[in-house]
Amino acid sequence: MSKESNLLAGLIIGLAGGVAAGLLLAPNSGKETRDYLKQKSSDLKNDIDKKLESLDTDTLSDLKEKFSNVKDKASEEYQNIAQNIRDLEKEIEEKVKNIKNQAKKLGNEIL
Repeated sequence: MSKESNLLAGLIIGLAGGVAAGLLLAPNSGKETRDYLKQKSSDLKNDIDKKLESLDTDTLSDLKEKFSNVKDKASEEYQNIAQNIRDLEKEIEEKVKNIKNQAKKLGNEIL
């Protein structure tokens, strides 16, 4: 990975961490925090635009491909998680059904 790519990735990761920390620790009111975030996001956009202007075409193509791969992997992982949730939901429904049947049988045996 080139220096520009590392710098851009570090910038994005640093921003995400800074925003999270800022939101959690903000001593300002909601409006002040929103204004601050708007200003910082505008500053970040300007910084990224400047960095992108300085990158060569090969580096940009490489970055686009990597982001596309990350997007594809994230989409695939989301699909896997969604399927796991559906499977767990069916399993829970089946277990609840079995418990109800067992309770019904026990109730009939007691009576």
